[in-house]
Amino acid sequence: MRYIADLHIHSPFSRATSKSSNLAGLAAWSAVKGIDVIGTGDFTHPGWFRQLRENLQPAEPGFFELKEANIPPIFEAVATDRAQSCRFILTAEISSIYKRHGSVRKIHTILFVPDFASASRINARLAGLGNIESDGRPILGLDAHDLLEIVLELAPDGFLVPAHIWTPWFSLFGSKSGFDSIEECFDDLSKYVFALETGLSSDPDMNRLVSALDRFSLISNSDCHSPGKLGREANLFTCGFNFFSMRDALKNPAVGGFQGTIEFFPEEGKYHHDGHRKCSINLTPRETREINGICPVCGKPLTIGVMHRVMELADRERPYYPPNSPKFYSLIPLAEVLGEIFSRGPATKTVLQEYGKLIRMFDSEFNLLLNVALDEISERYSPLLGEAVNRIRTGKVIRRAGFDGEFGVIKVFEEGELQRLLGQFSLFKSDKQKKKPDITPKPSLLDFNLPRKKKSTKKTEKFLNDEQRAAVTSSGHHIVVIAGPGTGKTYTLVTRIERLLRDSSKKPQDITAITFTNRAADEMRERLSSLPGINVEKLFIGTFHAFCLKLLRKKDKQLTVVAEDQRDKIIKRLFHNLSAADLKELQQELESYYQHTATGAGENGEHSVTPPVRAYLHELDLRHGIDLDGVIPQVVMRLKTDNEFLQRTCTTLKHLFIDEFQDMNRSQYELVRILAQKSSVFAIGDPDQAIYGFRGSSPEFFHRFIDEFNPEIISLVRNYRSAKKIIEAAVALIAHNHSPEAQYSAKLIPEYTESGTIEVYQAVSPQAEAEFVIQRLEELMGGISHFSIDSGRGSNNEPAAARSFKDFAILYRLSQQAENLRQAFERRGIPFQIVNSRPFFMHRDISPLYYFIRAAADSETAGVETAVYIQLLRTFPVVGKNTLASLENKLPLGECPDFFSLAADIKLPKAAKEKIEEVQHHLLAFRTETAEKGLAGPAGAIMDFLRINVKSADAQRFLELAGSFGSDLPGFSKYLKKNEIATVYDDRAEAVALMTMHGAKGLEFPVVFITGMEEGILPCELPLKKKDEGLIGVAAPTSIHEERRLFYVGMTRAQNSLILTSAATRQIFGTYRNRPLSPFIAEIPTSLYEITERKKIKRKKTTAKQMKLF
Repeated sequence: MRYIADLHIHSPFSRATSKSSNLAGLAAWSAVKGIDVIGTGDFTHPGWFRQLRENLQPAEPGFFELKEANIPPIFEAVATDRAQSCRFILTAEISSIYKRHGSVRKIHTILFVPDFASASRINARLAGLGNIESDGRPILGLDAHDLLEIVLELAPDGFLVPAHIWTPWFSLFGSKSGFDSIEECFDDLSKYVFALETGLSSDPDMNRLVSALDRFSLISNSDCHSPGKLGREANLFTCGFNFFSMRDALKNPAVGGFQGTIEFFPEEGKYHHDGHRKCSINLTPRETREINGICPVCGKPLTIGVMHRVMELADRERPYYPPNSPKFYSLIPLAEVLGEIFSRGPATKTVLQEYGKLIRMFDSEFNLLLNVALDEISERYSPLLGEAVNRIRTGKVIRRAGFDGEFGVIKVFEEGELQRLLGQFSLFKSDKQKKKPDITPKPSLLDFNLPRKKKSTKKTEKFLNDEQRAAVTSSGHHIVVIAGPGTGKTYTLVTRIERLLRDSSKKPQDITAITFTNRAADEMRERLSSLPGINVEKLFIGTFHAFCLKLLRKKDKQLTVVAEDQRDKIIKRLFHNLSAADLKELQQELESYYQHTATGAGENGEHSVTPPVRAYLHELDLRHGIDLDGVIPQVVMRLKTDNEFLQRTCTTLKHLFIDEFQDMNRSQYELVRILAQKSSVFAIGDPDQAIYGFRGSSPEFFHRFIDEFNPEIISLVRNYRSAKKIIEAAVALIAHNHSPEAQYSAKLIPEYTESGTIEVYQAVSPQAEAEFVIQRLEELMGGISHFSIDSGRGSNNEPAAARSFKDFAILYRLSQQAENLRQAFERRGIPFQIVNSRPFFMHRDISPLYYFIRAAADSETAGVETAVYIQLLRTFPVVGKNTLASLENKLPLGECPDFFSLAADIKLPKAAKEKIEEVQHHLLAFRTETAEKGLAGPAGAIMDFLRINVKSADAQRFLELAGSFGSDLPGFSKYLKKNEIATVYDDRAEAVALMTMHGAKGLEFPVVFITGMEEGILPCELPLKKKDEGLIGVAAPTSIHEERRLFYVGMTRAQNSLILTSAATRQIFGTYRNRPLSPFIAEIPTSLYEITERKKIKRKKTTAKQMKLF
């Protein structure tokens, strides 16, 4: 049987995937495209897996069909029988990020299984290894070799295919984090890999230049995130119509069951060429080699594309095909062809109407593009389309290659040629010779032939600007670099370190680089590791706390850090009847103690330590513990009082680098001040971006270092990030900070000639503000759905081609502003990530179930912390505060394997005792039931006891997640515990980022919205309260200078567009207020921004006339 299969797609549970990518929507579009078999995608996601089980039923062996055959057609009058005959095959894509052979690897693979039992076994195993609920394509720290081993063990009839094998960032052979051979990745299991997915940016011709790939079947799939994109690439089979025949055809391509692939023209793929999308640099491999792979605009490494990477591994000059090899057909999607003919976007109403007409006329898109005679197309529809299809089939198209994430453009007609052809086709019997268009044939692969890859030892210094070069090459002992936003701060710092590492007289272990976040440390380490000839293994790169702990653990290897929550538990244990006020007072005493320890005040005055503080410190000593806040002060004190410790530390610290120097607090400055007396210091930062005063940081220490050590001062002022208007507005704003630090302000100079845009918009309410954000985002993307186009949200005047969801950030001053935005994004189905948000199962309404699962599971295998039981018991009103306090004070602080027997010996109210016994009974019963019935059923049944509404969205989501673990209660508990912390920004996610301005520090986006631009929000006014009297007013910002700096940071996250929004009224801190615009807007020259009027969304009437082709 001959059939077409698209085996790699994504469900609505994957980020940036259309909500219409449900089973019915996929089946309906399969009929339009002419596809017979579709991969389900995402079977690892609990929500999607549940839908698959509920809506699919077995058909042919290993294939599934929809239970409900009522599938609405995509286009009116299109037959639905083909949609009803669509078959599904269970598939999932896994993103593996792990370290192998000394390098970080990022590999995507596709799993294929023939039945739900196999999928369920795999899901349970993977769920114990990472978060499979957050995205349809889970990101796991799992070696691809080990993943294949899991498939072979748990689904012996299944198989694994490496996905889009040449994509730079996440693939088997990717230039950024891939391997050079199959064997490097899969080792002894390589023989079990028999097929490879080529990806959109390569075709079989390119792959057949690499002889190591000769034994593999090369498959192609759409990897689509909306059903309308099905079939961008697909596979042709003439074998048995079932899972096992399809698998065997791929295993043995010479037999003939696998006939070939339908391909993109590879230049249309978004990673075909090398380049930098941000800098508009698009290069061939040869051009990249000529500039050593470094962007000539920003000086950072270029993203190496698929063509370049293929040439590095190629060992042939021409593609080789064994006899009877599968064929391939390069096509342009029909909607794009029609868009070119009609001079309209492929998603516009005109194009969609004509597309539907053609599907009704010729049965399906693939039938039209592959099979229908050209004369028939010309006679029944249009000679222009007939000519276009002819050129596509013969490969005579015009190509502009994609690069660094931007899709390429493949066109059929030259500029102006359509009008000439219109005239010709209207005179069918004309004797005039048709003028041949300037057609660009497929480039010869020989044109790109490159020598085998050799590691370059050239330095990156030649791409520095004058100020950066001065900082990198300075011979000063102490150097302070004032680096404004977007001026290449990290690049300069890394290049300075690189210069030292290439100096044979310098030892890597003598270099210490201190950052303020682990993310910054990881970025610095990754940048240095990517440089040829650089080894960072002996180089310390980490935070102040990591640096100090390393020093302290040389003496006490068992030293453990006591964080804030553990500190409170220890204090409550030491002082049973401590009131909330007394607890706060003791915390302040500890803070004062550590501050004095760091500065040296009272270092010889033991009498300054209060008895409660002394008792707490003694308890830490018994535990081999150190308070998190005491880590740096402890090192400072030892450096001051222990000369041997000082000498030993400074012996291996010759060169000290400090990033984000403006964010130092008192103890960190004292540490730097001591080390600077023995070590050279290279400090880099920007006082105008000092925004962490609430945790003790201050730009004062930046200035104090300059006053005390008289370092060489260098300013980086050339901004390579933001458009001209944005920089001019930011400079005008920060100039209002009339303070001592102003003398060290970096007066930014925009390097980009693009002017950019700034908009100011005031809504009537936070809800209206959120709707405006959605509307404006859709306009900037050119529409994200048919609704967007029809309703006028997708403007044809917007530069939509280069915008994706991850290009947008929505910033706010206060976390509570996020709720209205979240609701608006969910209503429109736009993928988003809220940074620093807690996972849904930690929400108050559902968290009792989290603690119940933890208590039920962990008590089987190990002790559960007393705190888990306490949190669980808080659910029940009969267990009052006094009972909870008694349990906290009298039971072990950490693990408590015999919690219930110990609790029974404590004198408690009768009702509380009975409830605790009831909880114990339910925990025992739950363990038994889950072993017999699986997790989902018993979890749903226990919700009533835990006072949870089983019909709530969070409850249903929890049950879906539980179902993925089968009966594995310990594995489910481990998964929940591992993922209970707040989310961090994922720069790989195709999703809009929602975060506070503090959280956005260090990031950049093409389009930034700053919401809540209102007096009282920015600058922020905190509520004033009196005990037992409630809210009595608001306080002015503790530092108007810092609030202005925070806005400055938010503004300078934007590359091209900055949109400032506000609401006329808003409830903050429980109070509704009318809110004037933020005074900061008045500090921006009015010539730099536009006031945006409120827009009403209404359906546009179609007025455009169709071209008369017929």
